[in-house]
Amino acid sequence: MAQLKDEGQLRRVINDVGPRMHLFLMAIALYFSLIGLTSRRTAASTALKCLPIICLWLFILQSDFKRTKIRRYKSLILIGLIFSCVGDLLLNYDLFEAGMGVFGIAQIFYISAFGFRPLRPLVGIPLYCAGVASLAIMFENFPPTIQKFLPIYGALLLTMCWRSLARINTFKNTTRVACGIGSVLFVISDSIIAIDMFYVPVDYAQTLIMITYYLAQFGIALSVVEETDSAATTKQRETTKSPYQSQNSAKRK
Repeated sequence: MAQLKDEGQLRRVINDVGPRMHLFLMAIALYFSLIGLTSRRTAASTALKCLPIICLWLFILQSDFKRTKIRRYKSLILIGLIFSCVGDLLLNYDLFEAGMGVFGIAQIFYISAFGFRPLRPLVGIPLYCAGVASLAIMFENFPPTIQKFLPIYGALLLTMCWRSLARINTFKNTTRVACGIGSVLFVISDSIIAIDMFYVPVDYAQTLIMITYYLAQFGIALSVVEETDSAATTKQRETTKSPYQSQNSAKRK
């Protein structure tokens, strides 16, 4: 019975997500097919880079915003994606510090969406330890401005990852797992940027950065499906109360 329920949840996610993800998949295909024909700091390359994230805006906007709790969560994820898109634009014009700052704001909105319950500090401690170790190894290679601001951005990024992973209460929850994987991929993507720019050149760095980045944002955006499904389940429970339960509720009031 449990297996059938899990398969049913996965099927619902696929049925809900599939038709709405065509534009995102097409945008990614366009990016990897055409980006080599463009140059950085041009409108064409910027449009190709930002288009998949804009498609994720549309994916979220097509979902239900009626219930207050859902509206708050989805709005925060959407704003995070909007700031991410602005960050992509700035990075494409080699405005690294400004882009990092805007992506830091995006992380704040993601953190706000994920919340701090349950806390699960044991999930976050290894992430912060790995972050401090990585920062210590590369710190001397950073320009002075980066030395000031990268630790702050790193803390926000790792906090986002921690809060996303802490929400996973069971591996059967498909969209929360996808969101957790997405947050880890976000850390990997930004780590490749830092290593390639400030430590040692990475083969196929740009391709690896963008693949992990787009998958990361997809996983985070996918979490709005879980919020909608949870709200629908709650509403269904409320509408299927027995007359006896309703009568008792009325008496208590």
